[in-house]
Amino acid sequence: MIIPAVIAVLAGLLVVWVAVRSWQERLTRNWVAGVRTRSTMRSDEAFRVANKAAAPLAGAGGVVLAAGGLAAAFVPRSAVGIALFGGVLLFLALCIAGAVRGIRACR
Repeated sequence: MIIPAVIAVLAGLLVVWVAVRSWQERLTRNWVAGVRTRSTMRSDEAFRVANKAAAPLAGAGGVVLAAGGLAAAFVPRSAVGIALFGGVLLFLALCIAGAVRGIRACR
């Protein structure tokens, strides 16, 4: 059960790294990371604005995902699923909220 916890922690840290780069306006338009919709990909400026606006919520989501992974590593075996699933659900909610904020900002 340690492997899913490690994956969650690493994924959460990766999301935090992308969020920090977005906040610093150092994430360039790409096809891998960031808020990528038709409206955000239409120009470098739209991508920059959207991702800067989304960064705080996405970063918080990454922290929650990593925390869920850490919690899964230290809770009793019967609670691992709850820790991981809860962390992933909160992560998704925060990232979706960040994306919505970013899309609104670039329009």
